[in-house]
Amino acid sequence: MKIDSPSSITSREASIRLEWISIRILPGVAVLLISIPLCQWASSILPDDIVPVYIIYMMSVTVLWSTFLAVQYAFVGIMQTRKAKNQCTMDNSNPQDRNEQTSILLLTAMPVANEPNRSDTIYEAETIEEIGEAVLVEDVCMAETEELPKDNHVSSTYQQGIDDFYQSQAECQKKKLDTVHEYLLYIMSPFIYEEDMDEFCTDLLKFATDHNYRPENEWKRYKTKLSSFDVRHLVWSIAIRLGLGKGKVYSNDDCACYIERRFASLCVTTSGEPLSHSTLRNLTATSNSDQIHCDIQGEDGLLFHIPSQLGLEKD
Repeated sequence: MKIDSPSSITSREASIRLEWISIRILPGVAVLLISIPLCQWASSILPDDIVPVYIIYMMSVTVLWSTFLAVQYAFVGIMQTRKAKNQCTMDNSNPQDRNEQTSILLLTAMPVANEPNRSDTIYEAETIEEIGEAVLVEDVCMAETEELPKDNHVSSTYQQGIDDFYQSQAECQKKKLDTVHEYLLYIMSPFIYEEDMDEFCTDLLKFATDHNYRPENEWKRYKTKLSSFDVRHLVWSIAIRLGLGKGKVYSNDDCACYIERRFASLCVTTSGEPLSHSTLRNLTATSNSDQIHCDIQGEDGLLFHIPSQLGLEKD
């Protein structure tokens, strides 16, 4: 059992313990001590063995304890009643303080009576305290309303900046994809059937949107046979305009991985062996049989050297 040292007991705990000792323990001990002689006296005046001694003792304890509790609660009730009467007498003897408090509340509410738009608030309030509270709440609401335009202006400007930025990014991306799409339609028309062109272009545009994109299916339908040099030049011409090189969006490895999957049947040696990844990374390698050549960027960095876009360059 842990015993608290005197220094570890707070004043509140000490008062609670003292209260228990004064109103429970001490009266209980007194009741037990008084019950002994009372029991002996009752036993002496009663006929022998008519009532057992222990019953007389229990009855004595019960009567004494009930009497103590009744007296205690009666005393507490008398004290509370007297305290309430004294408080009421003090309030009646100091009407000036109450009038001063009422005057302060009236002064707080008086400016409201001069403003037509606040008259409803005054008439609806039932007490002077409610009028003061209504004025305080309305003033706070007006102060917050005055600050709203500034906050709204900052918030709207901030959001406008975000919207304009992403809109500009989206427009720039759309312009790049439209330019690449136009190039594919023109440069691949001799090699891809017209009914297959949308599907062919869609897959390459996915790669133009995401450098990590890897096609699931190989493209096998051609009008004219192409070589690995042709598709390497095709992919290089697109990637260079989207950012190809060290520290940029696209790398030679990205392009080689795309070519390996999309044009697998074209990337083989004369003996039918697949070309190595390091060979396909060399995107600008040439041969005497090239049909698609590397389209080097112009000054604008985006347009291709095809008739429709050459016309745009001249404009």
